[in-house]
Amino acid sequence: MYIKDEIARRKLELLREDAREGASYTIPWLDLDVEAYSLYREGKTSVLPKPFCDDVIDRMMAENVQGKNVLCLAGGGGQQSAVFSLLGANVTVLDLTPEQLVRDEQAARHYGYTVTTIQGDMRDLSALPTSHFDRVYQPISTLFIPDLREVYHGVARILKPGGLYFADYAVPLLYMAENKGWDGKGYTLYITEPYMRGAILEKDEKLNFTEGESFSEFHHLLSDIINGLIVEGFIIKAIWENPRPGSLPPLEELEPGSELHQERYIPFGLSVVAERICSI
Repeated sequence: MYIKDEIARRKLELLREDAREGASYTIPWLDLDVEAYSLYREGKTSVLPKPFCDDVIDRMMAENVQGKNVLCLAGGGGQQSAVFSLLGANVTVLDLTPEQLVRDEQAARHYGYTVTTIQGDMRDLSALPTSHFDRVYQPISTLFIPDLREVYHGVARILKPGGLYFADYAVPLLYMAENKGWDGKGYTLYITEPYMRGAILEKDEKLNFTEGESFSEFHHLLSDIINGLIVEGFIIKAIWENPRPGSLPPLEELEPGSELHQERYIPFGLSVVAERICSI
């Protein structure tokens, strides 16, 4: 495979390391409730089966996909591809990491459907046909690229008019603040970096924008996310901060200071659904 640049080379190295270590996003979903998905696909229940959240964003992406073309963009690992396939979609997965694509194929064999896998860079969708896909679903991965519009432009080309594009992002403030932990009443956050776009650097195990080695991630402003989509011919259909309803246990069941408890207090992700309305 042609490696576009040093960004892609380093990203591939890190993703392969995660795959070897069994990071959660690299483990295929092989225990999905096939019957529940069948009932939802056939319109016999209105409740979207887990592990998707039964909220407006996931329902918007999952409803009426039977027979539709869905691209899981930079979303290998046998997770979202399994969901959309069980909902009856024709699924293609494009991912930089071959080990991730193997897991999409593993999930396909497990459930008995077919999936198309393509090794490629999210910034170069030239291998995919124009106006072909009804949905593009991108788990959090845009943090690996410096310019969001490189992805947006390609997604706009391959989506049909009226097609929907889902993408997850790191909350723009995430890299600006240092969390000092739970003090018995709340979490103390210190704003340690200016609010700006750019490459994330690491020095002495701390992230910043001015000194250190590359962390292989990039910070995007909210304006980069939203305005970039608009310029490429999208309208925004929905925005939701994570955690979304149903994605975490009730607050009273969580231990103060734990990772899940922090996620209830401190937003860590942003989900956006956009609709392609303009020709390019």
